[in-house]
Amino acid sequence: MTVLFRRETSLPSPVAAMAGRMGTPRPTDGATIEKIVEQRLLTAEFQPLVSLGTRHVVGFEALARGPADTQFASPAAMLTAAATKELLTELDMVARAVAADVVLKADLPEETMLFVNALPQGLLADAPDDLADVLRRALRRYRIVTEIDEAVLTGDPLMALAAANRVRALGVRVAIDNFGASTDALALLPLLAPDVIKLDMGLLAHAPNAHAAMVLDAVYSYRQATGALVVAQGVEHDHQLPFAAGLGARLGQGYLFGAAATVPQLSGEGVDSITLPAPVALQDDDPEALVLPGEEITAPGSLVRELAARLERTATNSEIPAATAIVCPDGRFPSGVPLTAANQLARNSAMTLLLAPHAELRPIRRAHMASLPNGDPLFKHTVIAILTPSAAAALVATADPNTEDTYTYRFSRDPEVATRLLHHLLKRAAHDA
Repeated sequence: MTVLFRRETSLPSPVAAMAGRMGTPRPTDGATIEKIVEQRLLTAEFQPLVSLGTRHVVGFEALARGPADTQFASPAAMLTAAATKELLTELDMVARAVAADVVLKADLPEETMLFVNALPQGLLADAPDDLADVLRRALRRYRIVTEIDEAVLTGDPLMALAAANRVRALGVRVAIDNFGASTDALALLPLLAPDVIKLDMGLLAHAPNAHAAMVLDAVYSYRQATGALVVAQGVEHDHQLPFAAGLGARLGQGYLFGAAATVPQLSGEGVDSITLPAPVALQDDDPEALVLPGEEITAPGSLVRELAARLERTATNSEIPAATAIVCPDGRFPSGVPLTAANQLARNSAMTLLLAPHAELRPIRRAHMASLPNGDPLFKHTVIAILTPSAAAALVATADPNTEDTYTYRFSRDPEVATRLLHHLLKRAAHDA
């Protein structure tokens, strides 16, 4: 994508994926999406999340609903219509504010967690005064968790990460929703750095398989490193609970614990207060990320290019799609092959970010292209950053100005180093979009 922040003229594929999970729109009637948004005609239902250990409620997920007995009663219809009319941002803000208003009026205990679905474009926009006021009051009183859908994260990682950073600055926690629906988001987990992982309900709907094991691998490593909470969604039967626990879930959501209701309802036990992990540090730009730890080595250009080629093959052929960012100073991959070879890398990767001079860029499907000025200091370096749940690599090489085809380079296999470098390159792409 060459434009990072834009208004929608058609239903974006990540939103289409979300709408598809929400069901089939009803036949057309006299209602209009413009009227629903302008007059704030949305409502909300609330499904409880419970502690799997105590079965006590810890919070609620707010589910947006349109006016009953209209074609927009379903979220799928609202999303589709809002995208067509370029109203996704406004619809998103109204839905979150309506949910916040209901919870405030319900006078729930302050330790209640409120999970609210959101689109990045809505989180990045400034809400109108009437909506902003109720959102601020809810944030002051309750523990708000913003849910970013896996399909949204994989569809536009740059926008999703920017949105997560913005809400974190307000004190809002971040969850990834429907995680594990595919393998595309597994490598992006450390980049989003969610406080809560809400597992895709399809994981519990089937017997344990190789896909579930891949998800478990990624979730376990991330949870162990960060203390993130894991939520099992779609829990309908007691026999699913051991599988949910095996996936690392401490919280559950589904019909076994309660259906959605128009008013969030608590039993006599009240709300269990759950400890969230320490807040994630805001991802500010960090030019020092280019200075990798370890020894700086001098090597012939041919050796550096072969190392780069190996890393490019690793990213392209990874069993689990990789998150990859590459700086291409002369419009070629660090290995020397032309950027047209990025088609296969982008097709196989969870995220492919290419930073190159404007004149060298050509659109590549599924790749995020960042155009920087020819004299940008970043182009003094050849850079590759790769991240998967089981492997990582970071390479920064700089041509020696005094010796022909000679480079100094630093190389690391540390996932934290690769993550830091990826964050820096994502920030550069966002700044220059």
